[in-house]
Amino acid sequence: MTDEIELLETIINRNMNDSISEIGIKLKDIFGFQYSPVGVYFTENRPENASGCKSKGNGCIVPLIFSSAKGKTVAIDKDTTGFNCSAFYLGYQKWIFDGIENFLSNDVVWGREPERFIKTKEQAKAFVESFVPEELNEKVAVFKPLENFKENEKPEVVIFFANADQLSGLIYQLHYSTPDVDDLVVTRFMSACGAMVTLPFKYKSEGKLKAFWGTHDIAARLRLPKDIMTLSMPMELVYQMYEDIDESFLITENWQKIKERN
Repeated sequence: MTDEIELLETIINRNMNDSISEIGIKLKDIFGFQYSPVGVYFTENRPENASGCKSKGNGCIVPLIFSSAKGKTVAIDKDTTGFNCSAFYLGYQKWIFDGIENFLSNDVVWGREPERFIKTKEQAKAFVESFVPEELNEKVAVFKPLENFKENEKPEVVIFFANADQLSGLIYQLHYSTPDVDDLVVTRFMSACGAMVTLPFKYKSEGKLKAFWGTHDIAARLRLPKDIMTLSMPMELVYQMYEDIDESFLITENWQKIKERN
């Protein structure tokens, strides 16, 4: 275990008297979010009355995850993954589809216009290969608003749906106790579902606690409001932010004015 994770566990142990639900409610209020922070975790059983895709291979999961920010509980498993890209980035299958490297670069696949996101097929193939799961995921991915978490539930990753002002607030609050860390918030080319789920979990599994600024995905931007992007992070970083919300810039008149214009 890294010193970074040990330090954050100390923070969690010493001052987490508030429940996950209370944390979610307070964060939504103090940042002025229109949409609830969404907690993500993997479990053995599908929650009752959870929304989700009806089958495998049909439907983008981005609107589903976004619906969790509006109050719904969403569950995805190996048989209800939606599009192949979602199944791949959530670890339910080993490859997206034959020819994905052509589609990501500059060749028509199945009559569909290429996305032209990556210059060459070789680069595109190498990119996808870097996310091939070592073992297939057998668990259920659950997405739900933090304020709806029960006492026995804990999110592993939290997704914030935020506009520019709110992203600025999140990033400044993340750095409140660590102003000299230059890679606490990262971004890169990535699919929307990969940005919200895959990379935060990947970084955490490597002992790197990072917040990922995402949903730059041109293929998914039309599935979200035009002013909304995401910042996804492990719950440990949420705790770190939460520890200081009553003494940072979030209590200043300046922040109140920014919040009120949203």
